Amino acid sequence: MHEQFEKGKPFAALHLGEEGLKTALERSPELTNLVVEHGFADMYTNPALDQRARKIATLASLITSASLPQFEWHTRGALVSKLLTQEEIIALIVQMTIYIGYPAAYNAMGVAKKVFTEFE
Repeated sequence: MHEQFEKGKPFAALHLGEEGLKTALERSPELTNLVVEHGFADMYTNPALDQRARKIATLASLITSASLPQFEWHTRGALVSKLLTQEEIIALIVQMTIYIGYPAAYNAMGVAKKVFTEFE
């Protein structure tokens, strides 16, 4: 592995969970290496935002772009890492309803509730 991958790996594991990172690497090691080396190593190490703020921004972006598979990964990671609670994730989806509309919010809520059941 490259030095950049090793630098970004702890942040990828924090935001996706260890299992999420493992799944991403299994699905596409080439793409995941790029995401970890560029996204997590370069961007998630900038001290301007803490990891909780990054998680909120990431989830909001995934919700508004309807990137539901990635929203599922990051929701699971938020709960595993305890960066956000279920209540905070629900509030975030409700907040994004203003920007995405009810149908898209219901879709995101369905994904979140699916993930929440894993933690019950």
